[in-house]
Amino acid sequence: MNQPPGRPVPRLEITGLNKRFGGVRALDGVDLSIAPGRIHALLGENGAGKSSLLKCLSGVYRPDGGAMRLDGVSYAPADPRAAEAAGLRFVHQELNLVPGFTAAENAFVGRPYPRRFGLIDRQAMHRRLAAIRDRLGIALPLNVPVRHLSVGQCQLVEILRALMDEARILVLDEPTASLSESEAGILRKVVATLAQAGCAVIFVSHRMEEVFELAQDYTVLRNGVTVGQGLIGETTPDAVVAMMAGDAQLRDAVPPPAIQAGKLLELDGFSPSPRHGSLHLRAHGGEIIGVYGIVGSGRSSLLKALWGAMPQASGKLSLAGRPLPPRGIPSRIRSGVAFAPEDRRGSGLVLGQSILDNAALPRLSDGRAVAGLPFLSWPALRRNAGTMLERLAVRYSRLADRIATLSGGNQQKVLIGRWFRPGLRLFLLDEPTRGVDVRSKAEIHALCRRLAGDGTLILFATSDIEELFALAGRILVMVKGEIALDAPTAGLTRQQVLAATFGTARPHRADHSRRTA
Repeated sequence: MNQPPGRPVPRLEITGLNKRFGGVRALDGVDLSIAPGRIHALLGENGAGKSSLLKCLSGVYRPDGGAMRLDGVSYAPADPRAAEAAGLRFVHQELNLVPGFTAAENAFVGRPYPRRFGLIDRQAMHRRLAAIRDRLGIALPLNVPVRHLSVGQCQLVEILRALMDEARILVLDEPTASLSESEAGILRKVVATLAQAGCAVIFVSHRMEEVFELAQDYTVLRNGVTVGQGLIGETTPDAVVAMMAGDAQLRDAVPPPAIQAGKLLELDGFSPSPRHGSLHLRAHGGEIIGVYGIVGSGRSSLLKALWGAMPQASGKLSLAGRPLPPRGIPSRIRSGVAFAPEDRRGSGLVLGQSILDNAALPRLSDGRAVAGLPFLSWPALRRNAGTMLERLAVRYSRLADRIATLSGGNQQKVLIGRWFRPGLRLFLLDEPTRGVDVRSKAEIHALCRRLAGDGTLILFATSDIEELFALAGRILVMVKGEIALDAPTAGLTRQQVLAATFGTARPHRADHSRRTA
């Protein structure tokens, strides 16, 4: 690969990389050049080949062709340990933590434990990780099992673990997808500091504003091929999106839905748990309501409580005028409620099962061979799943393939699309576009608007303030388990939302009791 004039000598150079899985070409000629002290954005739609490329770098996959060179020396890691020994550090999009271990214990998985008198020195483990945490300015408990932490906090644990040793190349795969605005800001500062110290950073993100704020260089992949690369300062977000999409166009946006007369969801003194405040809320069919707040604000707990999954939930909850018990998922499903959790791997999908199994799971009754009898018609299930996957433009080979073989964005589409059915009244989505590309995000937003147009109430939590303003017609800001702001999106500014988020604005609640279509 010829180095552009004026560019530093590459830390990592990839030329013509190829990787096949049977007849499928995951990588079909990838060229990439990463310089030390630079932040390089790796961009592309889900399924473009980014994950396959990173797995080749980490030693999980062995390329079928092409070459990789690290500081001018041939690089071909036999396994992830070899990649780590070479100085590559990876923070993956999906969490890879031991739930019963603390943050400090997770940080030392695969590393020698410090010992004192022959025993594991847990205080030394804590001190070493705490020093990194404090240097980064992160508020994170280190001696609590990570199963008790939020997804955002678990992502911070992954980042701290990666920084335990000096990195020649740091690979960050959607590192801010689950972080609050303040936590993402901290991470961006950390990444910039690491680059200034000479580390080469590969930054994978679907947030264009983040990419253009942080990165200096970029490479775009499409269908396993490098289709664009250069300096961030010499391109635009629209140009990058055009390279990612090729000749295909993003689906047309759906007009905002009309809000129906009559309240669909009513909360009176409802509380997800004793630690949360007492919530009062009125919402109508056809509304799209975005819930925003920092990690720990209670936004995810609210969605889980509405889903009936919080054991200590209390208070009054009504859907379409019918009271629902504070707890109980089966009663929610029967009432037309659906839920897509933020942790699709841990809570949403069964990764060891097929695409068909995961797609059909909430809709098994639709595939009964005989109504009222517990016998399934697999042709009907395959037909229903195929229709749903085609509607959502999910890229897959066979329905029998494990869902873990799909890209993260295609997994997310299955997680959301499998709930689509007549009678859906309330759809709860936690981080609905976490880790998906620009096109998939637009498609998911369009699907939400179509559902709202059919009268479904959409209630989604997001840490992406751009998504909040793009999708929501009404915004709730939660602070310490209470609603600090409830207002129509029209007329609100980003500054007002952030002021409410960090407690510098007076509480504001709009009157939605008389809203009609």
